[in-house]
Amino acid sequence: MNRDRDLMVERFHAIKNLGFVKSRRSNNTGIGKTFEDYIGVIENNLEEPDFAGFEIKSHRSMSQSYITLFTKVPSFPKGANTYLRNTYGEPYDDALDLKSLHTSIFADRRNTYMQRLSFKLLDNPISQTITIGIYDMDGNLIDNRVGYTYQDVECCLKKKLHNLFYVTAETQIQNREEYFYFKCADIYMEPSLERFMTLLREGKIMYDIRIGSYKSGAKRGKIHDHGSGFRILEGNMRLLYAQHEIVE
Repeated sequence: MNRDRDLMVERFHAIKNLGFVKSRRSNNTGIGKTFEDYIGVIENNLEEPDFAGFEIKSHRSMSQSYITLFTKVPSFPKGANTYLRNTYGEPYDDALDLKSLHTSIFADRRNTYMQRLSFKLLDNPISQTITIGIYDMDGNLIDNRVGYTYQDVECCLKKKLHNLFYVTAETQIQNREEYFYFKCADIYMEPSLERFMTLLREGKIMYDIRIGSYKSGAKRGKIHDHGSGFRILEGNMRLLYAQHEIVE
């Protein structure tokens, strides 16, 4: 791993020495796409790390927002996302026969969804599962059949996030184009399920449901998962990992 770490640092310094570079994509994902292009990542949706055994994530220096740890369909039951969308989703304004379900959920409190339901993550150490608790507005639990196993969560941590290279960039606009200067990075290593669950129970990890429907074409009406998954505030990332190093 020292060799992989040294390669990452060497490549980072080479990119940093380029100064401001033009964004390779004209939206919020431009920062990640740009850094990954320069370091040599081939864009994919695999559950493997991006480069040299490291998952790479990038953010703008002024940003203090939630970042995605990993996205994954629920462990159970089969067809969980379709079930959630069809049972609890809301119709689109421009396609009343189709539904979507977007809401953010924590384990330390219930939210409010469309003034008719509330959601909360339910941790069950005995069954070793995290389920999506759905309540009526009187606080009665009406559903918790959808969820994740500890095993699947731990697999994501070990396989995708075991080593994380988190890049910070300054930005500027030139002729209506965004440019990035990749000025520093954090190396995080060795996350654990125990730390993950502690942060989840404390409300420091959020779960986003982002499920919709294709509105046109051959897929019309089929499930469109926009990336339901677990997210954490940037400032709490270090709490998930045993090792942390700053690269400048």
